[in-house]
Amino acid sequence: MTVPAPDELVELTVSEVRPAVSLRPGQEAGMVVLAETSPPFRALRMYIGQPEARAIQAGWWGSLPPRPSTWDLFLSTLEALGARLDRAVISRAEEGRHFFADLELSQGDVHSSVPCRPSDAIALAVRLPAQPLYATEEVMAAAGEPPPPEPPA
Repeated sequence: MTVPAPDELVELTVSEVRPAVSLRPGQEAGMVVLAETSPPFRALRMYIGQPEARAIQAGWWGSLPPRPSTWDLFLSTLEALGARLDRAVISRAEEGRHFFADLELSQGDVHSSVPCRPSDAIALAVRLPAQPLYATEEVMAAAGEPPPPEPPA
């Protein structure tokens, strides 16, 4: 995958995480909502696994488990190797509900892009101080929801 240019990316932040939402009768999933940080303030709503939703929520809240989670282990391993996670990018959407992501990593002058699940990308990004979370403009155009209308004055 070609790394998108910074001007092709939309900065996002986590605005909501729900570890359990009804997906259909008798089936629950997790949900995360990512909000665009600048106008037009679109949102991406993603249904994900419940364990991944709990991992995102823990990272978002800054909760540290007594033992490192898989996501904490990944970031610790990058640090031990002298590498870092530069960005997590929601890179593709199919049918407006199936999302794909990439982790953009660097180690010195070497830059790599690694495909991953969006839930894992988000769980990693929220564990970093800058929360480097983005989506391509193509994803936002395909799946971004406009903000709710303002109530009349």
